[in-house]
Amino acid sequence: MNEREADMLRIEIERLIGQYPEIAEDEVLRADMLDGETQISDVLTHLIREGEDAKAMKEATKARQDDLKARAQRFERRVEFTRDLMLAILDAANLRKLELAEGTIFLRNNPQQIVGEVIPDALPDDLVKIERKPDRTKIKDALKAGRELPGLALSNSPPSVVVTVK
Repeated sequence: MNEREADMLRIEIERLIGQYPEIAEDEVLRADMLDGETQISDVLTHLIREGEDAKAMKEATKARQDDLKARAQRFERRVEFTRDLMLAILDAANLRKLELAEGTIFLRNNPQQIVGEVIPDALPDDLVKIERKPDRTKIKDALKAGRELPGLALSNSPPSVVVTVK
């Protein structure tokens, strides 16, 4: 199924509705006529299958990504372990630097860090970041209540397609 075939079906549907205007008002008659005169059922069945295939591929890809993420985390722990082990060995040998054929290992002094639990509510305002973020639920409620908000209005969402296959 490609977009050209879908466009051709849309054109055929529009032609039939133009030719038989009475079907525009009667959904049952329109559905029966379109089913008999076009390939609407075949096209939509094909699209359902394509959608289900895409959903299966999405889920398989996500599962694979989860596996790869877990693998990357294991390698990250291995990197941390090897660095911790190198630090322990250099400490035990009382060395700050060692040159080897594979690479040079040295200890670097890192900047100071905060120790202890930082409780944001216990800190003065000049030591915290305050993030201004719109509360979409409250905005929606205010608009429903008739409040004027510049540049904002309520609108009906477009319809969405629901496919059930089970």
